[in-house]
Amino acid sequence: MIHLMTVLGKSAKQLYLEKEYLSDFKSLMRTLTSGRVIIVSTRFRSDLLYNTNQKQSLSIVKLWALYTGTELGQLKKGDFNISKGAKKCLTFYFQSINQLSTNWYHYKIYKQALLSNYINDPHNPLARTILDCDEYLRRTQGIGRSPLLNESDMLPGIVSKDHFSLAMQLINNETHIN
Repeated sequence: MIHLMTVLGKSAKQLYLEKEYLSDFKSLMRTLTSGRVIIVSTRFRSDLLYNTNQKQSLSIVKLWALYTGTELGQLKKGDFNISKGAKKCLTFYFQSINQLSTNWYHYKIYKQALLSNYINDPHNPLARTILDCDEYLRRTQGIGRSPLLNESDMLPGIVSKDHFSLAMQLINNETHIN
């Protein structure tokens, strides 16, 4: 079962995971939930999506606070949204993403954090679910925001404009030297 934990406001800033700690915390979450995990951490919003059949949210918050050196008493309960079940989680996630997209700067930072997560684990089924839902919603519901990830972002190191131009010159000149 999919679970979503979204942290906003001051609590998101306090629970922000620096890049160098993100993969260790993700490994810890995989162990705790026995499944795939996505963590998108920014100073204004963090999302943790995970699969598990057990309720783990309290344990996760405690570990997250311990990992970031934050006292639980400093966190505001209203800054947390915890959902379970694919429909409920994905509905909340995309409604809040649409709202986030109204602030272009925060949306850009969030997209960069999501891209970094995707590049580090491109075969994660939760990531694929999010990206497929994003594409479907934007296409069928006429949502005007930019996609969470562009296809060109998801295929790093593939042909750039310069590579394409060079390849076309080689083809047109029919000079191929190995």
